[in-house]
Amino acid sequence: MSAYLVVDLTIHDMGSIEDYRSKALPLVAKEGGRLIAFDGAPVQLENWEATNMLIIEFPDMTAIQRLFASCEYAPLALQRQAAAGSRIVALRGAA
Repeated sequence: MSAYLVVDLTIHDMGSIEDYRSKALPLVAKEGGRLIAFDGAPVQLENWEATNMLIIEFPDMTAIQRLFASCEYAPLALQRQAAAGSRIVALRGAA
């Protein structure tokens, strides 16, 4: 069953985030993930003041967990955390 990574970033260092994305997206693809939505100015409807959001679809929850546990991703996670406030959740797709 598909799983989705939902990311909401408050970016403090755009250059570092752009570098992070250029390195992280190939790792996402390696785990079968694909970026399905990205918006730097999402429409705010109810009680969520988001600034930069993205949604990545993965084949399953295990692929997301492998990405976050990988030695390759660990330094990139630190780079993201230094460059932006991150709120990240993983959701299981509807059957």
